[in-house]
Amino acid sequence: MNPCPEGFDLLFEGLTRICVPKLELYMRNDNVYEPSWAPVFYNPQMVENRDIAIGVVRYVTRRLGVGREVVIVDPLAATGVRGIRFCLETNKVNSLKVFMGDISEYAVNIMKINVRLNRVEECINIERVDANEYLYKLQRTKTKMDYIDIDPFGSPIPFLFSSISTASNGGIVAITATDLAVLTGKYTNKLYRRYGVTGALVPISRDIAIRALLSYIARISYSLDRYVKPILSYTYKHYIRTYIAVYNGASKADHQLKECLKSLRICAYCGYSQVDEPGSNIHMINVKCPLCGTPLVMWNPIWMCSTIDKNIIDDVLRDLNEVVWIQKSSRKLLQELHSHATIDAITVRLPQIARYLRTNVSSRNRVIECIERLGYRAVKSYIYPDGVVTNAPIADIIMCCKT
Repeated sequence: MNPCPEGFDLLFEGLTRICVPKLELYMRNDNVYEPSWAPVFYNPQMVENRDIAIGVVRYVTRRLGVGREVVIVDPLAATGVRGIRFCLETNKVNSLKVFMGDISEYAVNIMKINVRLNRVEECINIERVDANEYLYKLQRTKTKMDYIDIDPFGSPIPFLFSSISTASNGGIVAITATDLAVLTGKYTNKLYRRYGVTGALVPISRDIAIRALLSYIARISYSLDRYVKPILSYTYKHYIRTYIAVYNGASKADHQLKECLKSLRICAYCGYSQVDEPGSNIHMINVKCPLCGTPLVMWNPIWMCSTIDKNIIDDVLRDLNEVVWIQKSSRKLLQELHSHATIDAITVRLPQIARYLRTNVSSRNRVIECIERLGYRAVKSYIYPDGVVTNAPIADIIMCCKT
C-alpha cells in the first residue's frame, strides 16, 4: 500500500523512505523531469549532493566530541529528504537536532508525512517559515547552529548573508548554486551584478566558477568581521557545491582578503594564465598572452587560496567508504576530489596547448607522467576529460606535450 498522497510515489534514498512527486507528471517535451514544475521540489539528480552532505555531517558530529547536541538547519527543506537522511544516517556519537523549514504549506505537509514514515519525529523540528527569517529566529533564541544547508533552486545569493551571519563560530555552511551560466561567465553583466565579479567564458570556466562563488561568499563574511575556510568545493552535473567553515575575526578577515582574493588572467587560446597581485597591474586592459599574443580574459576578484581541506576530505572519504548505501557515483566523485586536495591550481586543457603547438592532443597520462618526472604534482581533472591540474609552470607543461 502506498502511504503517499495522490500524485506522489514512495521512493527510497539512502536509508529513507520518502514521498516525492510522480516524476512522469512533470516531464518536459524532451522527456526530462523538471523538478521546478512539481508542487514540492525534489531532484533525483542531486543524490550525490545529499550523499556527500551525509559524509560532512558525520564528520561534524565526530569533530564536536561525545555528548554534545549537534544542531543542523535546512531552511529550504521541500520534501525533507536531506534532513531525514541526516537523522537516519549520521552516526550516533552525539544527539542530533534538525530544524527543517519551508515557506510552502504544501511542502511542510509532505515533510510531516515523510518524517512520520521514517519515525524521526524526536530528531526533527518543522516550521512553515521564510528561510532567512528561520535562521534569524533560531539565532534570536540562542540556538547554536553547527551546520546550515543552503540548497535552493537557482542562485544562493538571497540566503548567503543570513546563513553566514547566523552560523556558529566554526560552524559549517553548505551552499549549492545552480546558476552556472552566470558563474561561468556566459552572462558577463549578470555575473558582475549578482556576484561582483568581472569575467567571461573561457575553456576552464567551470573550474573558475567555483572560485568566483567562493570570492563572493568570502566578501560577505568579511563585511560581517568573519572569515571562511573552504572544506570541500566542487562542480558536478548542473551545479556548484561548497562547504565552508565560518569563523569570527576581523584581523584574520583582513589578512585573508589580501592573501586569497586575486585577479586571474586567462588565455582562451593556449591555456596560459597569470595571477595579478592586488594593486599591481589589475587595472591594465588589453593585456596580451606572452605565448600566443591573444588578449587575456580577466576574472576579478576570485578566490585563489585552497578550495579543499585535505585532512577533512581524508576523514570523510574514509568514513563513507564504510557506508554501504552511499551511491557509487558519490564515492567516485569524492575519490576524484581527494586526488585534487594537495594541488591548489587551476586546470590546463591539453587541446588548447595542442592548438598552440599545432600538433595532435597529447596523451593525458603521458603528460602527467612527464610533469611528475620534473618534480611537480599533477592529476587528471575531474571536470574536464582532457584537463590536467598541476602546479607546474606552463612552459614545462608545453614541453611535456611536445615529448
